[in-house]
Amino acid sequence: MRNLYELAVQLPPPLADKRLVLFDLDGVLVDTRANMLAAWSAVCRVLGVDVPFDAYIAEIGQPFGSIMRRLGIGHLSDSAEIIYRQRSALDLASAPVYADIALMLDGLYAAGRKLGIVTSKDSERTAILLERLPPVFSVVRCPDSACRGKPAPDHLLMAMALTRCDPCETIYVGDMASDSEAARRAGIDFLHAAWGYGERPPGTSLQVTHPEQIAHLLLPGKVECVG
Repeated sequence: MRNLYELAVQLPPPLADKRLVLFDLDGVLVDTRANMLAAWSAVCRVLGVDVPFDAYIAEIGQPFGSIMRRLGIGHLSDSAEIIYRQRSALDLASAPVYADIALMLDGLYAAGRKLGIVTSKDSERTAILLERLPPVFSVVRCPDSACRGKPAPDHLLMAMALTRCDPCETIYVGDMASDSEAARRAGIDFLHAAWGYGERPPGTSLQVTHPEQIAHLLLPGKVECVG
């Protein structure tokens, strides 16, 4: 067990003025790596694609069509997305929530913080994963026809508008470079979740290695124990 002092000395100054905490979903709140591997393997098998999973997962966080274009198979985007979503939905409900995520979310919510999700996952599969998480989210933003996907800032800006929060009051917790860029373009702070799927983006000053550290950053003096 890590004591509070050991955690505190590793963290940058607290961000206690943040009223809105937005989270990416895959790789930050829920570990969907195995699910994505199975879904991508199905795409490769059915469409005869030879693109390694490591190449695919390095691009996640962006709209699916953008990922396909970056992988050089944009002409297969529509078929690949149908196959991917169908295979992913089969066992997505069993994807594990990261340890201490529920405790962290409940603590932030109880302290009066507004919470939200901004994800590149479609609304149907996002709803499956939300069943695994505490019902604490004021806003959930998924891909739609009105807003551009990450790394564009549109969904972050919309989340702030819907919750009546300013950029200076908002922080986005993500794990990919596209999350960091979207936060930068939205004018909000970015917190890198080191347990996720992407390396710490260049220029990122804020990083946590355990979910409970988020509470230490945003609720200084209110966290009494660490499990």
